[in-house]
Amino acid sequence: MTIFETITFAVAVLGAVLGVINTWVGLSKERVKLKVLPRHAIPVGNAPQNIQLSIDIVNLSAFPVTVSEIGVFYSGTKKRSVIPNPITSDGGAFPRRLEPRSAVTLYTEKPRAVIDGHRMKCVFAKTDCGVVQKGDSPALRQMAVEI
Repeated sequence: MTIFETITFAVAVLGAVLGVINTWVGLSKERVKLKVLPRHAIPVGNAPQNIQLSIDIVNLSAFPVTVSEIGVFYSGTKKRSVIPNPITSDGGAFPRRLEPRSAVTLYTEKPRAVIDGHRMKCVFAKTDCGVVQKGDSPALRQMAVEI
């Protein structure tokens, strides 16, 4: 191979790699991406004293997303527990529309740690379009063993 053919081949390989990367980035921008993080909640002041769980939800998508349902999945089963009326950090309504790169913290009572012998596995957030994102943390695992 001559130097000209070698340079041409290298540029073609570089173009192919950049094309694959561009396609992957384009498809990634169209996906719903949520970060769901359960934490302990400690009520202070006038907050309801039965609040023990907070769930932080961050919209990492490039477009707005409406979170319509949150709850808990249980290990070894398809059973789940839906949290019907969470308290929002800013007093807003739920279901909640999240703009890109925005977040909301939802507060609720601690869900049942065990249902029919199955322990809590993770929390989830479901969007209006049906995408379910799960989240876990050491705090939730600690709640799962407390009976």
